[in-house]
Amino acid sequence: MAKCFKDQPGLYLHIPFCRSKCRYCHFYSENASALEELFPAFLESLKGEIAYFKEFGFNFETLYVGGGTPNSLSPSQLASVLALIHENLNLSRVVEKTIELNPEPLERHFIEVLNEFGFNRISLGVQSFVNSDLQTLGRTYNAQDISNTVDLLRSNGFHNINFDLIFAFKGQTIENFAFSLKKASEMNPTHISTYSMTFEEPALEDLESKDENLTIKMYKIRDKILRAHGYIRYEISSFSRPNFECIHNLKYWLRHYYIGLGPSASGFFLLEGREVRYTNPSSIRFHKEIPKTFEPLSEEEKLIEEIFLKIRTRWGWKADKNFLETVVQKLKGLVTVKNNSLILTSKGVFVADKIAIKIIELYEDYKKRTEIQRLDF
Repeated sequence: MAKCFKDQPGLYLHIPFCRSKCRYCHFYSENASALEELFPAFLESLKGEIAYFKEFGFNFETLYVGGGTPNSLSPSQLASVLALIHENLNLSRVVEKTIELNPEPLERHFIEVLNEFGFNRISLGVQSFVNSDLQTLGRTYNAQDISNTVDLLRSNGFHNINFDLIFAFKGQTIENFAFSLKKASEMNPTHISTYSMTFEEPALEDLESKDENLTIKMYKIRDKILRAHGYIRYEISSFSRPNFECIHNLKYWLRHYYIGLGPSASGFFLLEGREVRYTNPSSIRFHKEIPKTFEPLSEEEKLIEEIFLKIRTRWGWKADKNFLETVVQKLKGLVTVKNNSLILTSKGVFVADKIAIKIIELYEDYKKRTEIQRLDF
């Protein structure tokens, strides 16, 4: 497992621009055709937010630039955003710098900017290697464009590359998904993320498959193919070569701290001894919300988050030995115990959220029983 420390936050930056809006996407973005008009307002808002967080003195461990589509920016626009961050926040301890890109032609100057600011990980929004599926998803590139982009990145020294794949959407067949998995594996990225299509507003169209049996079959074929190609599943949606887990994303699953910059971005950190969360407004002029409203977490909310997030990982959720035995008995075949932690079985992966809810119910009952036993004693 890649090393990752809770007290060194991750830094996420949301670039809220796309050249076109995918019909299934619910993330906030503006059309890049309006960049000339909107970019100055975005940059001004970002300056205000960065100045605000600069006072906290965070030493960041990771930088993740997502969106939106970061390569919808021009090289000079991207450079101005990155310079603003690097000049005002402490990134001296950052070990992983990731940027999301669409597999589209990249200008030479854009790649130079990536090298200048030390990016060492690329997350490529592949989604599928089947052209008809890409059209269904509303993507504007084809399978050959993906290969060309990967070749270009590798020729410029970028070898730590993630492929994002989407599955279980309307019209997709198991055969097409299997083809994409095999094609992705043969191209040998260090990391493959696989996301089951879900509909969330304000997406323009519901492309989520309603066939649960088909979706489960896709999960199974995914695990089989990626395992056969040497990838390790370390989180329900995430597979990597050994020691190539995404450190930034581990912060989400392990409940480590992170700061989100930009419209719609979220953060989680320790403020005056209490864990708090926040989410920025979905607006280019999000700086109007500074000073921010932070939501402190109760002990119950922390526990719920711990279970829901950590149960998704291969390391699971650590708990009292007696309680672990109770859960295994109640959820036979769905969870197992390793290193004093609850781990999902291959069957449990398909119903992870339902299992998390059941664990929470069992834990509340367990606490009541142990408290009664203590009082009786």
